[in-house]
Amino acid sequence: MSERRRVATQIDIELRVACRMEAAARRELGDAARGLLRRRAYRRLGFVRLSDYARERLGVSARTVEEAAWVATRLDALPAVATAFDRSDISWTRARALCKVASPENAGHWLALARQSSVEDFARLVKTARAPRDVPADPDDDADQLDGEPALRLRFACPARLRALWRRALELASRAAGKPLSDWRAAEIIAAEGFSGRPAGASLGERALLASIRRAARERRSMDKGSVTDQPAAGDTAVIPGELAAVDAAVISEAPTATAPAITRPPLVPPTHADPFALDARLAAAARAIGTNEPQIGRLLRIVVGHRFYRLWGFPSVDAYVRERLGISTRKAWALLKLEKATLRSDAFARAYHDGTLPWARALALLPVVDRENAAAWVGRAETVTVRRLCDEVSWVLQARDTVGPDMSLDPPPLDSHLTFPIDAPPATRRLTMLSPGLHP
Repeated sequence: MSERRRVATQIDIELRVACRMEAAARRELGDAARGLLRRRAYRRLGFVRLSDYARERLGVSARTVEEAAWVATRLDALPAVATAFDRSDISWTRARALCKVASPENAGHWLALARQSSVEDFARLVKTARAPRDVPADPDDDADQLDGEPALRLRFACPARLRALWRRALELASRAAGKPLSDWRAAEIIAAEGFSGRPAGASLGERALLASIRRAARERRSMDKGSVTDQPAAGDTAVIPGELAAVDAAVISEAPTATAPAITRPPLVPPTHADPFALDARLAAAARAIGTNEPQIGRLLRIVVGHRFYRLWGFPSVDAYVRERLGISTRKAWALLKLEKATLRSDAFARAYHDGTLPWARALALLPVVDRENAAAWVGRAETVTVRRLCDEVSWVLQARDTVGPDMSLDPPPLDSHLTFPIDAPPATRRLTMLSPGLHP
């Protein structure tokens, strides 16, 4: 065996074991989450929404918690599938697919198909099969679709000021909805609000062009007069509405091998009688286990991708290796790779992420602003404030950079300062507002 193949084999074994341990922690997360969701016990812990509890306490998304609870519930109803999963005969991806179509009567047949087929072929079989009656839908089903349509990632080249306007519009849309929104959900609200104020006989493009011309002329006049105000003239029409409070918030929704260890799970606490604080302790412990294994997966996966070790096992692409060999989603794998590459920017960020003190949600929030000089400050801020406040501060810093210019620092603002959004400040006072955010209401 060559040295390259020997190293690749060792990395592959460690990577599969790490993925298996992460899947076991996800199973434990689902076991505890069932009682939390059934009784909405997160409200007893001081959280109104599951999304707030999941991000602040566990560092994961609400969809991750719901999916884990769904899989754990279905595995209890399918003892044969649960046994195969605990023995590492099937991965989390295959177990989740089996939970959609298997029943106690035909679980053996579906298990045989899962072992004989690739993950991609088995997923196609599952899509064409009829689901058993009285089985709740998978919360994360069709993860690559939005409202039944294929999801696409679009990138637009735009000036820095337009990026600042977009971030401000996102902030207003999230405020109207009462919770953080993804870009595509916020875009639907912003578009609906814009079309609702469209005057008769004028296209939206003409309206935006006229408003841009009027605003540019207004700013030139204020600069010539030395004015420090930027009030719109009577009859002007804004491109993006100043307030979105009228939006109805009700329309806003929120391949293992024998080398992988078998899973020994502790006795389950009956979810219908479990104390909310005991459930919270179990969930937090499972989340810490996931947070410990995910950085290790990303670190090992970066080596596999960098040296193209996946080709030694006969896989033509990284996606095929991740699906078939590791049993995790490609979306998750590329997100872990993105975070792992970000750790090269700073030792402080790398230490906090690798030892689990910087959870997934907080690490992702810091990616746009962290660099070698300010990493320690941002990591300290992430350990001090809530995830929502951290996201607000990151958005404020990015908007300040887009509005004021590249000379604006990416360091975190003063702790507990009032974040005056720079796009709302008059042109003559924008830089002063950015330098002293707590002094300007």
